[in-house]
Amino acid sequence: MIDGRIVKNFSLTEMMNNQADDDVKLVITPELVEHAFMIQELRDWYGKPLNVSSWYRTKSFNKQVGGHSNSCHLDGLATDLNNIPQSLYNDFTLAWEVICLSHGKIGGVEFYSWGMHFDSNSDRFGYKKFRKKENR
Repeated sequence: MIDGRIVKNFSLTEMMNNQADDDVKLVITPELVEHAFMIQELRDWYGKPLNVSSWYRTKSFNKQVGGHSNSCHLDGLATDLNNIPQSLYNDFTLAWEVICLSHGKIGGVEFYSWGMHFDSNSDRFGYKKFRKKENR
C-alpha cells in the first residue's frame, strides 16, 4: 500500500467503516483486496471519480443501518457508490458483470434512488449467476 491506498483511486479511509463506534474500522483480506481492484476497474472504465458511501461494515454497524445479516459489506466485498446517474445504471451493470466474470466471481448489483450497490460475492446467497435487484 502506498499513501493509504491499495488501488489508485480509492483510499483505505473510503473503505473503512468510519461511522461505526467499533474499534475495528477495516479488516483487509485477500478477498477485499481483489474486490478493491475490481472496483478500481469499474472506476477506470467510467473514467470519472466514484463516491463511496459504504464499503466495509462491522456487524454492529451493519445491523444499525438495517443491512442483511450476511451482507457482503461484512467482508468488504460490497461497495455502495452514490454518484452514479440513473441513466447509466444499465451501463454500470453490464460493466460490473463483465468485471465479475473476468475475475471468476458471482457478483451482483442493486439499484437505489441514491446510487448503486456492487458486490463480488453474491454466491454466498445461493446465486449461481450474476444478480440484479431493484430497490428504487
